[in-house]
Amino acid sequence: MQNNNIKRYYAPASTGNMSVGFDLLGAAFEPLDGSLLGDVLEIQGEAATLTLTISGRYVHQLPAGTSDNLVIKAFYAFEQALGRTLPRLTLHLQKNLPVGSGLGSSACSIVVAFYAFNDYFDQPFSQAELLQLMAIAEGGVSGSVHYDNVAPSYLGGLQLMLSGSTKICRSLPWFADWQVVLCYPGTVLSTKAAREVLPKQLSLAHSIAFAGTLSRFVSALYSQEQAEAAAALQDLVAEPARLPLIPELLPLRTALAAAGVLHLGISGAGPTLFALCNSAAIAEQTAHYLQEHYAKNQDALTVVCRLATAGARALEN
Repeated sequence: MQNNNIKRYYAPASTGNMSVGFDLLGAAFEPLDGSLLGDVLEIQGEAATLTLTISGRYVHQLPAGTSDNLVIKAFYAFEQALGRTLPRLTLHLQKNLPVGSGLGSSACSIVVAFYAFNDYFDQPFSQAELLQLMAIAEGGVSGSVHYDNVAPSYLGGLQLMLSGSTKICRSLPWFADWQVVLCYPGTVLSTKAAREVLPKQLSLAHSIAFAGTLSRFVSALYSQEQAEAAAALQDLVAEPARLPLIPELLPLRTALAAAGVLHLGISGAGPTLFALCNSAAIAEQTAHYLQEHYAKNQDALTVVCRLATAGARALEN
């Protein structure tokens, strides 16, 4: 029986970059079957010391100890930002996302932790303040501060980062019949390592082309032109540098395009791939194909998703 005094919180998985918006676009996704693709954090009560236990499918990918866990780090960062000592908590994390997968695993743990602490301690931080704290914590993991995973995991939907704006991000339209197949092959790819191969500078022509494809994609979303949006999904920044890390991408893209898939791209820093499909039948076929041709071991995960319109939230007991 569920203890009614336990508070449970959830944050969904996310895909950063979306092929066309490096560090500027991110989306939260949820499985069609209603299962929770993301992390669940329980606050089980207050205690003399801060403790964390962990369960879940991907717990074996985490370090054995919990002192360096992102949830623990988030608690102390939250406390420091608040400027006063907080009661210690008994915490339990259900780790449902693989680590180093390109599904925003670290961001998910950070988001659910900050959201949970803010809710439990009576909302001391505004939405914008909390989002900034999340991004700073995520930057400690990935090597740079960016919002394309924490923003959608926190707020839900497809989010466009607004550089230089106090608003931080804006929710974008989506296509109602688009489904997304996420396929994690079961192997780990460090976000830091995937960022190290990126070009340090872009030429003027390259920068203009990047801005042009992103503008074209956003415009097509607002005008609801599916073909135009799919055609704009060209990664001119990260994908060329990361192809040696994911050599299967191009042959898989060719095969799936012939089967009607709108686009196959790298989810975040990889190795998870995301496939955009405009029908349930194509999505189901794509899931089977990727599971057969890209999944590598027992940790692999292939799931058909829709855009998650809700982000981090409290769960009913």
